[in-house]
Amino acid sequence: MKQKMSLNINFFEGYHLLSVTSTLKDYTLAFFINRQLNLRLRKYGDLRLSANGGTYSWYYFKVGNKYLSCYLIGNNHPKQKLLPALQHFDYFFLLKDTTNREQVRSMAAAIRKIKNVIGVFEQDISGIKGMDVLIECNEFHEMEQVIAPLKKLKNKKQVFTFNEYEAW
Repeated sequence: MKQKMSLNINFFEGYHLLSVTSTLKDYTLAFFINRQLNLRLRKYGDLRLSANGGTYSWYYFKVGNKYLSCYLIGNNHPKQKLLPALQHFDYFFLLKDTTNREQVRSMAAAIRKIKNVIGVFEQDISGIKGMDVLIECNEFHEMEQVIAPLKKLKNKKQVFTFNEYEAW
């Protein structure tokens, strides 16, 4: 008797999304989140989902030993929203590689204390249309903006060290 097997994969495991409504500019919000959560979010090149789509501000910080990655992503562009299903929110604070829900709740509470932050809501990302595309584009953007330049820098240091060794 033949049995049909299927594999259920949760692509969103380890991800948490906080949607933020605020009147602050992206750089000001990033500054206050850094102060409030003791992070060092840094602005990188804007995120682009498609060639003819808009660009969205993108901030990134990886918490050292905890392997927690934090992204502050803008939702606003004159052409379209990044996630139309969440059109009433201005920013997304995406957390990767965390399973601690209490940590996510405490981060949301800390962001709510920032002046001119109107609301912070934890979203169930498995039910958001387009979330899989956002996560995939976010991963590629991180590789392009953060990981690739670090690898180039490490390779340059190795070449420099090797050439320095040859000179001796």
